[in-house]
Amino acid sequence: MPPQKRNGNRSLKIFAFATILFFVALFAIKFFHLSPLLLGGPKSVVQFLTNSGLKSDNNRINILLLGVGGEGHEGPYLTDTMIIASVDKDGRDVALISIPRDIWVPDKKEKINAVYASSKNGLKPTEQTISKVFGIPIHYAIRIDFSGFEKAVNLVDGLDINVDNSFTDYKYPIEGKENDTCGYEIENKLENGILNVYFKQATSSATTAAKSATASATLLKEENDPFICRYETLSFTKGQTHMDGKTALKFVRSRHGDNDEGSDFARSARQEKVLLASRQKVLSVGTLTNPKKILDLTTTFGSSVDTDITSYEIPLFAKLFPKVDQNAVRKITLDAGNPDSRLEVGDPQTYRGYVLLPKGGSWQDLADYIQGEVFKTVQSPSSPSPK
Repeated sequence: MPPQKRNGNRSLKIFAFATILFFVALFAIKFFHLSPLLLGGPKSVVQFLTNSGLKSDNNRINILLLGVGGEGHEGPYLTDTMIIASVDKDGRDVALISIPRDIWVPDKKEKINAVYASSKNGLKPTEQTISKVFGIPIHYAIRIDFSGFEKAVNLVDGLDINVDNSFTDYKYPIEGKENDTCGYEIENKLENGILNVYFKQATSSATTAAKSATASATLLKEENDPFICRYETLSFTKGQTHMDGKTALKFVRSRHGDNDEGSDFARSARQEKVLLASRQKVLSVGTLTNPKKILDLTTTFGSSVDTDITSYEIPLFAKLFPKVDQNAVRKITLDAGNPDSRLEVGDPQTYRGYVLLPKGGSWQDLADYIQGEVFKTVQSPSSPSPK
């Protein structure tokens, strides 16, 4: 089989902006169907009127947002996007924590992005794992797959995004060509516990094949990747840009942009831009007062959403989220490439591949850092660190 590269070649990775776009839109849509609230009796009505009723700790509601590829994609239930959205109960402060998918979970003996896929009841075990690793309670979870994202953005007539830096990405993966050999022969070798990929030019005749049989193959590295037929070139220009669903997807999915736009930190910043633009557009009067758009969005969501938020709690979220000021959103990024990062790369021979671990091996230090960032001066009791 051709190599599957860790950064960029997985089919249709899910990104944070897609998760939260659907998340907020779902609340907006459900807000128009308050029968569960009314049928719940006086207690439900009182909760709606008084902002009570949602689970919380230290006056904060912590929501785990999960993005998966869905059926038809490689690793359909691997959560390649994980975000903790911690919201003050009054909507005055929001902290977004982007969780790197390669964090190693010791007691699971797998990466954190595999927990949902390997669990029979994916939401609850994933909530428990995230809570244990980062030492904060997770009150709710939402899982969304990528199907319908482009259509959803197009249904709200696209998004207006301010591009901070012009950049070009020469290696944006083309859908359906992730496994194209591009005329090369591929060989996978397990060496010192690491699966390495070698390539050499494919042959077209028996004579040439015989000569090539003894030719040495080249170890595949990021800098010598020959599979150019798998990629297209993207370019974005600095300034205000109106993006349809496909363009918005490419804007945040890009991993190999120049002009300092190729890092996970830069990609997270682009995701946050689309996140805020999505919230503004979905909650706009033009969307919420258009019955056809609401119906179309509802149809688009379909089975893409899985959540443990009850029908009685949805109106409470719908009331809370429009209050959030985008200037109150704080971003907490765990960037392993940053010298001040709380993460470091683990020994690839020990873990048979690329994984991230707490710097210095202290899970408690990582949890303390996250708690301090989320709760600020209000410190949450520490949860046991993974063994």
